[in-house]
Amino acid sequence: MASSDDDATAEFRDLTDVKVALVAGLCTVALTLSLKYGAGIEVPFIYRLSPLAPYFAYVFSRGAALSARTWMALIAAVTLGTFGFFAL
Repeated sequence: MASSDDDATAEFRDLTDVKVALVAGLCTVALTLSLKYGAGIEVPFIYRLSPLAPYFAYVFSRGAALSARTWMALIAAVTLGTFGFFAL
């Protein structure tokens, strides 16, 4: 039988996963819209999904080495890097 501490830890982990997923989703949508409507550039679909690469790394590593805040910053950095590569 699980203790209440285990339940609290699981709920915190779930909330952290949702936050990282939300950042990845928002960055993906923002990248697509900013490239298409902001910069007026048509970019192949695979490059528009680049913010999801660090998210999948987070999911498959279960965030082992880095904190959730670091993973979210990495997702944002990949998004900005992709935008910079195509827009500048």
